[in-house]
Amino acid sequence: MQKVFAASRYASELEFMYRLILEAGKQLLAGRLAGTEVSYKPDRSIVTQIDHQVAAYLDGEIGRQFPGDAILNEETWHLNPEAAPWHEATRCWILDPLDSTSSFIRNGQHYGCILALAFEGRPEVGMTYKPELGEVYFAVKGEGAYRAFVAEEPEMVQVIPVKVSQETRPSLITSHGRQSPGLTDLLRKLGNPPFHRMNGSLKINEVARGAYTAFVSPPQNPMCLWDLGATQLILEEAGGRLTDLEGKRLDFRSPNPVLTKGLIGSNGVTHSALLEKLNRG
Repeated sequence: MQKVFAASRYASELEFMYRLILEAGKQLLAGRLAGTEVSYKPDRSIVTQIDHQVAAYLDGEIGRQFPGDAILNEETWHLNPEAAPWHEATRCWILDPLDSTSSFIRNGQHYGCILALAFEGRPEVGMTYKPELGEVYFAVKGEGAYRAFVAEEPEMVQVIPVKVSQETRPSLITSHGRQSPGLTDLLRKLGNPPFHRMNGSLKINEVARGAYTAFVSPPQNPMCLWDLGATQLILEEAGGRLTDLEGKRLDFRSPNPVLTKGLIGSNGVTHSALLEKLNRG
């Protein structure tokens, strides 16, 4: 077992997540090397056979290890939702097998796997992994957030706590591939601060580690619960906040996992001021 997990009240879940996420990363790297056919979902988002392969692997392993737990998996939740009422479950695994498929198929580095475990609709344990970079983030409610790198498997190195920046001048990170008039309008309301673009939901971790003060996403670019179960927990345990653009906390028991009110994740100290600017009309 990783020494850093041993002191956690969720040591066994963290170790399980870590094993899963490393294997998922191996499958992603192998699939990218081999190449994969690209198709489109009804919402026009990209999907590949590797998305489905890793989704099936994760569902299978979770089902064997924790047969009583529900699963909200981006690629499988819609297949039979009545038979698996994840939004009513006491324990629910929330996961994205391949975050940023666009980065994956374009030979980028910022794709990865996102895993979270929620109790009564509240994320309690979360982990993310970018296999191209060997970069792991993990957090437990009340126990802080950490960043590490995979060296000689299965050992992690450079395990350090992550903390948000206390900077009050805004520096934003936004979506690379989902530009829209809505995003342009949000940036205008914020005074067109400097911003950097990055693919995928794992950009929220960049706010958690203090590289940027905030992340914003307009209603026109909806995100989903599987994007945010782990990343919200990591950001909050690092000292930040994540809400919709009305300032409301996310509902991880919403029967509809697609969020349509926009999002803002920040270092916390700037959150109220940013919301005020965004809601001036």
